[in-house]
Parts: sequence; structure tokens; C-alpha cells
Amino acid sequence: MSSLRIDIPDIVRDAQARASQPVTSVFVAANAGSGKTHVLVNRVIRLLLQGTSPEKILCITFTKAAAANMSERVFTKLGRWVTLPDDQIDREMREAGEAKPNAQLRDRARKLFACALETPGGLKVQTIHALCTRLLQQFPFEAKVPAHFSVLDERDQDELMERANIEVLMAAAGAPGGHLGSALAIAMDNAADMTFKDVVREACLSRDQFLASMDGPGDLEAAMTQVASALGIGVDERAVEVERNIVDGPLLPKEEWTAVADILATGSKTDASLADCLREAAAMEGRDRIDIYLSFFVTGPGTPRKSLMTKALVKEHPELAAQLEREQARVLQASEKLRALELRDRTGALLTIAKAVSDNYRREKRERGLLDYDDLIDRTLALLNDGASGWVHFKLDRGVDHVLIDEAQDTSPKQWDIIQKLIEEFWSGEGARDAKRTVFAVGDEKQSIFSFQGAAPREFDLRRRELKKFFDEAKLAFESVNLQHSFRSGQAILDAVDAIFRDAAIYQSIQADKGRGPVHNALTGAPPALIDLWNLEEPTEAENEGGWSAPLDALPGSSPEAVLAGRVRAEISALIAGNTMTGAGIRRRRVSYGDILILVRRRSAAFDAVIQALKHANIPVAGADRLKLTEHIAVIDLMNLADALLHPSDDLALAVALKSPLFGLADNDLLKFAPQRDGSLRDALRAGDDDWLKAAFERLVAFEQRVAGETPFSFFAWLLGSDGGRARILKRLGPEANDALDEFLELALTYERKEAATLQGFMAWLRAAETEIKRDMEIRRDEVRVMTVHGAKGLEASVVFLIDTTTAPADTQRKNLIRLPQ
Repeated sequence: MSSLRIDIPDIVRDAQARASQPVTSVFVAANAGSGKTHVLVNRVIRLLLQGTSPEKILCITFTKAAAANMSERVFTKLGRWVTLPDDQIDREMREAGEAKPNAQLRDRARKLFACALETPGGLKVQTIHALCTRLLQQFPFEAKVPAHFSVLDERDQDELMERANIEVLMAAAGAPGGHLGSALAIAMDNAADMTFKDVVREACLSRDQFLASMDGPGDLEAAMTQVASALGIGVDERAVEVERNIVDGPLLPKEEWTAVADILATGSKTDASLADCLREAAAMEGRDRIDIYLSFFVTGPGTPRKSLMTKALVKEHPELAAQLEREQARVLQASEKLRALELRDRTGALLTIAKAVSDNYRREKRERGLLDYDDLIDRTLALLNDGASGWVHFKLDRGVDHVLIDEAQDTSPKQWDIIQKLIEEFWSGEGARDAKRTVFAVGDEKQSIFSFQGAAPREFDLRRRELKKFFDEAKLAFESVNLQHSFRSGQAILDAVDAIFRDAAIYQSIQADKGRGPVHNALTGAPPALIDLWNLEEPTEAENEGGWSAPLDALPGSSPEAVLAGRVRAEISALIAGNTMTGAGIRRRRVSYGDILILVRRRSAAFDAVIQALKHANIPVAGADRLKLTEHIAVIDLMNLADALLHPSDDLALAVALKSPLFGLADNDLLKFAPQRDGSLRDALRAGDDDWLKAAFERLVAFEQRVAGETPFSFFAWLLGSDGGRARILKRLGPEANDALDEFLELALTYERKEAATLQGFMAWLRAAETEIKRDMEIRRDEVRVMTVHGAKGLEASVVFLIDTTTAPADTQRKNLIRLPQ
């Protein structure tokens, strides 16, 4: 193995040192893999080395996982420094950016670990929402929030929203002639149940874009006036009048349709088909007549027919041809108006219901002292904007000297406003204290992927320019640093990225710098890189190979997804069997399963197919990066056991539980006694003579006795713990089931803190709202990781498969609501 090390160019070391300089405010634009977390950690450490107290440093990250990772890296390095000899600690301080380590710095470095642990408040590394929570808890009176408020997590928010929905729907159903009832009728005519539910939820939670101006009396009418104006129609126009005008217009009244059809029937086959369409319309009534009549003038997609009569028939009846053309223009104009009226009415129905749901949602939050994540941002910003709370700014000014912002490209405008309020004293004069105060932000516009949470990539450059202006005017040091060298990828990969973004229309859509596209450089001596392009797998005409016996979710072996999954499996096996090497220099080694990452655009059939293919080949795979808890097989087994214990006559639930690892019976075991039973499955199990049947029944009785006297959490903790249930489940399903089991127990404990601790209540509560587990794929195991491109942000791997490349990005982000310009 080579002992060569990868050379890090002086330009890279210089950029990292300038970015981590603790006395200068810095805005860093960092390409993917350029070491931004390394720089951020080094800046924190250099701040501590220069004598800054840990409680004076505030690090704002985007996710809890990122906050935990940053804290761990800081404390790991500080902990190692405690015992390092002088030469090694000097080398690490130089790598962190300290050019001239000395005895004083070494002594301080060895004390930093204990200092950070013992300082009250300690080093603050937290998400923006955690910061807002802390501020609101400090100043509840000024912020007008309950003194002991609780923060809604995603599941609690879903539960509250569901209750608010049900309350409104019940009120609408109870008064079908009222405004809610009428709105519900329109909504149900135009949307499926789940689609409507999703749109209402989106409207309620898009408070800034959708419901911001609808809190006062008359605001709904004002909103509808704006909608009607945008659509070019009147507020009082009615669809029924337009429908009547379509079928009974002055140019071709419906009484003449049959006569026109008779003329068309004398022409070609095409003319005859249009004649049939016109006769069918004449025989229909209501909306069906309108739809068929419109189809006479337009094709399926709504495109106007280029000709309504063939040329030969036009020569025979030129006046009729001109009459049909004029009627076509009139009908198309009327149909456009009809669509606008329908859109206005649907929007009005949505606004009416969404406002009622939102009012219920907000009322319950207020009555229970709850805040959601949007509330945290809104209330904190209002607190900091309140001129009457100047002393709040004074107290905050005495608390933080250095603010570090990670993933700045994903910070929303409101979040930026909060941060700017926190740091505005940094450049507004000497202030209450004489201290060097700095701001550090690092991000990359090209990596902004959280627009659905309000992130605006162009805010990154906008805020950089604003801060530079403020610091320059105050004659304070401020610097912009670019990190363009990748520690992660080879030059071939980076050249491919640059080639894609060479088109100005592409790179200007994601970054503010209009001068040139992004530049990505590899380190000298970086390992070689290879991009291997495969041909697309095309669908075949093969019949369904599974037939009636195949599982409902099974893919035919000839499907493109299954074929591609098989090819990925074979490629991975070849890489491992062939002892393929990765890395460079002293890091050169054989590829392992943990070095392989498989990315998809969305969790679709290809996602499931590749996981199944790897498992069938006994290739260790980490499983899905996200999963719905109640759809995980281990949790399904636990829920069916609970149902069987609650309802002894529920034979299906008991059968599923008996086949689970908790009992260990197989299909053939059930077939030996279940089909011939006279009573319930439980009675048949009790009457069994075989030892394995007796053992299963005794175990069931033990569960029944245990659950009768314990809370849900206590019962399941015992079942999965000392009773050995977790070990049985993991033996069959593998270690990935741990995440589902841990989340299940966490939810059981959460339920007991909120509600009366009954098993029946817990099962109903668990099924009431979906709980999604987000598995931490940053934990490196010797397993292949399969996940979405979105979820893989920040991860790295030696071998990456992109297996879902043919769908358009818009396919995965359906926009239900469209915001009108103000």
C-alpha cells in the first residue's frame, strides 16, 4: 500500500484559515465536499482558543442531526487535545488555522474540554427552531405566548389538523344548506377525499401565502374578489347561466343540432363520427350534454378541432361550415369562462373550509398552550420587532458575541430576519460591552433543497451583501471566502457537474452570480473517478409472471425496475468479489458494502425492487431511509397482537400474531388446526393437543394476564425486553427493525404522557396519524444504503448508483395551490 498522502494546495489551506479566522466576520460559499463542516468546527475551536467563553458562541444549524454532529466533532477534538503531546497538539492547532502555536495556546487548548463542559449553558449548537423556543421561554410575556407552552411535533400537528378537519366536516354535514355545507358539496364534486384533505392541510399550513389576509370580517369576500379579478370574471357571475348559453346560443341552437347531424352524416367517416357526437349531445341533458357538445369542437386534450367538416362537405355546404366555425369560437370562449367560474367556486369552497379548519386548529392550540414550528418563527420575529421590548434586545446583546450559521442557503427569509435582529448590535456602535463580535455563515446556493420549507437560495447572496454593507459602514472586518476544492470527488465527477452547469440558463437559475457558472476543483492526487452510463431498461410485452399467487406488491421479473435491480445487485457483487479498490495514498483500500450508496429521485417501485434484490442475494442493506411506522412488519405484528388481546374473537389479528416471531408459528402450523375449528381461533388453540399448540396458548394467556394490569409502554417494554420479543424479531427481520421498535416504544411512552394509558386508546391513537421514521444514514455500517437524492444531501460514498433518472423533477413536487400576486 502506498504511503503517499493527498496534497492539499496552499490555496485551500489559506481559504480555510481565512474562513476560520475568529476576529473577522466571514461569509463562506462552499461547494459540496469542500470541508465546510471542518471549517465551521475549526472556527468554533479557534474562538475558544482566543479566550471566548463557550456560552458566548451560538451555532445555528438546519437539523438536529447536524447540530449533534457538530457538537460531537467539537468535543471529540477538544477531548483528544487533553492528552496529546506537544508536537501533535501543535500540528492539530496549525491544521485548525493557528499559524504559531505556543506554550500558552497549548495550555489553553488542554483546558478547553473541561471549560466547555463546566460552563453554565455551555456551547450552544442548535436549530433555529430550538433557538426560537429558548427565546420565547425566556420572554413569554413580551412574546404573548403561554408561559409553559409546548411545541407540536409533526405527529401532534397531524392529529390536531385531523380533529379540526372532522369538526368542520361534521358541521358542514349537519347544515348542508349553510355556507360550510355548500362549500363541502362543491369540494366533494371536484376532488377525491384524500386530495381534498391534502389541499386543505396545505392551505391551513401555508398561512403566509394563503390565509394571511383572511382573519377579519369580510376578508373572505375580498379574497374572492381578488380571485375573480385574476380569472377575468365577475364575482356574481354564475356557471348555470354560462352552461345555458353554451347549449342554447344564437348561432346554433340545440333545436338545429339534429338537422346539422343529418348533413354531416352524408360526408366521410370523420364527418359521420362528428354527426354521432352531435346527435348524442342532443339526446342528453344537464352537464353531460355540455361535455359532449364541447367534444364536438375540441379534441381530447382540449385543443380546438382544426376542421369541423371535411373539404368535400365544405364545398357542398359552405354556409354551414362558416356557421360551425363561428359557433366553435363562441363555444370555446364560453367554455373558458365556465372553467374560470368553476375554478373560482372551487377556490371559494377551499377558502371557506380551510379558514374554518384553520380557526379550529388555532383555537385548540391556543386553549392547550401549543405552538407549532411556524408559530415559533412568527412569534420570535414579532418579539424581536416589537419596539416596546427594547430591553429584550439589551439582554440578548449581553448573551452572544459570535454567531455561526450552517447550511445558510436553506435559511428562509423570516429565519434570516431573526438572525439579523440578533446580530444587528454587532455593527451598531460600541454597545454595552467592549468585545470583538463576529458573524460566520457557510452555505451553497446550488445545494438549496428545502424550498418547500420557505428556503430561498437567492437570500444567501442578498444577506451576504447586506451584512457586508453594515460591517463596512461600521469599519469592521468582513470577508467573503469561496471553497471550491472537493475532498470528496475525483476530477471526472466534478468536470461532469461543471459541464451540466455551463449553460447560463441553468446556473443563473440557482445562483446570484451572473458572471460564470460554478467551478469545482479536485485535490492534487485525488483518487481516479469513473462515470459509467448504462442503457435504459425498457418495458417489455411479457405477461405478468406472478399470476394470482403473487403478492399484490410484487413486480414481474421482466419489469424494467426488476431488471435494473438485478443488474445493480450483480454489479455490487462483482465490485466486492473483484476486490475493487477505492481511495488514494495511505487511504487506499478495498471497497466494502458500506462504501456503496444507491440513490433514487423518489421512493417508487425501483426503490423497493433494489432493496428486495439485495436482500434476496444476502447483500447487507440498510433498508429504506424513511418508512411509515404502522406499515413496518414488526409494528404490524405488535399491533395485531394488541388487537388479539383486546378482542379475543378477532381471528385474523390472532393468526397474524401467531405467525409473527413473537410466537413463531408457520402457515402449515395454522392449517393443521385452524380450518377445521368450530369456534374462534383462540378456542381452537386452547383445545390443541400438540405441545407447540399448548405452548403458544400458554404464551397468549401470559400476554393477556400481563396486559390487564400494565400500561401499554410497560407491557411492550417487557415484551420486547425481558421476554425476548426484540431478539426474536431481530433474528427474523434483521437489525434494521430496531429503529421501528424503538420508535414504537417512544410513541407508547409519549401517548401515556398525554392520554389515559389504555391499550385500546393507544392503538386508536397510533392509527389516527401516520408516523414516519427518518433513519440516520450518516451512521456508517458495512451495509449498502438506499435512499433519495434529497435525503442523501451531505453524505458521501465511494460508489454511487443513480437508478431513477428518467422522471422530471416536477413529477415529485405537485403544487396544489397557486399564489396570486398581491
